[in-house]
Amino acid sequence: MFIRLIIMILLGANIVLAYQLYWGPSSVPVYLENKEAFQELQQENRALLEENKQLSQEIKHLRSSKDFIKEAVRREMGYVRQDEVIYYFSD
Repeated sequence: MFIRLIIMILLGANIVLAYQLYWGPSSVPVYLENKEAFQELQQENRALLEENKQLSQEIKHLRSSKDFIKEAVRREMGYVRQDEVIYYFSD
């Protein structure tokens, strides 16, 4: 009788744990979804870190080089010198 009670308690605990493992909030499918989302966020984070690095270098060049400033103004704002002509070609 006592052994049957212990077996029933262990079986009940096993069912509860199996439910938590497969369908609970900390289940295997939830873990796999979170793992995939984490990997995507890591990849996005790496891309943003690379962009930050490039922008930091551009800021460094802008603070130190007048030639770089001139090129940046020409490239981003479309400024031209007095003796230059810009040709636009359509694709």
